[in-house]
Amino acid sequence: MNNRRVRGFTLIELLVVIAIIALLIGILLPALGRARNAGRLAVSLNNCRQILIGQQVYRSEKKDQFPMQGHSYAAGVIGGGWDTWCYGGKNCDSTDANTPFWASYQGGAFDDPAYVRPLNAMIYPDIILDKPNNYVNNERTGNAWNLTPGAPTANDRAAIQMPVFRSPGDKASRQQNWPTLQPSVSSYDDVGTSYHVNMKWWDDTSITGTFTQRYNEGVRRMRLASEFDSTGKFVWIHDQTSDVVANSLPTAAPIMGEFGDFNKSVHAYLDGHVKYNKLQMGHLYEDIGTGTNHIVGAYTFIFVLNGRTMPPP
Repeated sequence: MNNRRVRGFTLIELLVVIAIIALLIGILLPALGRARNAGRLAVSLNNCRQILIGQQVYRSEKKDQFPMQGHSYAAGVIGGGWDTWCYGGKNCDSTDANTPFWASYQGGAFDDPAYVRPLNAMIYPDIILDKPNNYVNNERTGNAWNLTPGAPTANDRAAIQMPVFRSPGDKASRQQNWPTLQPSVSSYDDVGTSYHVNMKWWDDTSITGTFTQRYNEGVRRMRLASEFDSTGKFVWIHDQTSDVVANSLPTAAPIMGEFGDFNKSVHAYLDGHVKYNKLQMGHLYEDIGTGTNHIVGAYTFIFVLNGRTMPPP
């Protein structure tokens, strides 16, 4: 009879194996995390490219109008206000459709239905959007334009999806209690889009007048930037990180972005390109000048005609 014996591992050998496995996991996990983030970032940048294409088509068909507007209009004057999701995206409050936050907040002044967001028809022409209750639009006739957007139904809030407006890095909204993170809902589910129109130009002190006049001047400068900005550095849309960083104090603590990097944000430029940029805290643009000689680096949220002096950032 053949006797067979199996030699077991000693405790020290087992501990060595466990230590090697733990070391390998420690080496591989960060690399896998970086690869995963790179893939998610690539999706987000591609989403922005598609939105920019839709914007360019819209402007071509609408005599260079921008796909942006106030919440409502009466005789050409903005009623309520305007917001950073006015250009496109699905309905607000898709995860809480029966008790919508935005329908009651400030009298619904920022509850922009998908039906009235200008870019949707260009990016999702096959989605049939129901006309909201109480919707009124007498079409654009100069300053006589009257618009009442109405309110979408609970079913429309929950059912309609527009994936190109959703960033894979968008896990929490900052919109309801800006700029505090609300981890229970993404910006996409909260206000219909992960990507927000650049509103920082509102702080440019050279833009003056009534609320409506300031808005119209800002949009006019966007048109100028699209035509005369030879540097291509004017940002039109960005993720939520840009808003928080640009509106913070220069001495504030850095902000974690959507893809695991501090103070970094996805930017989509009017000339059609997209970038993932590092931002300067509390700045209207990346300032690479010295002293009082302010020079725009990779991005700017305001537009000054070429040859004009840039204001302090």
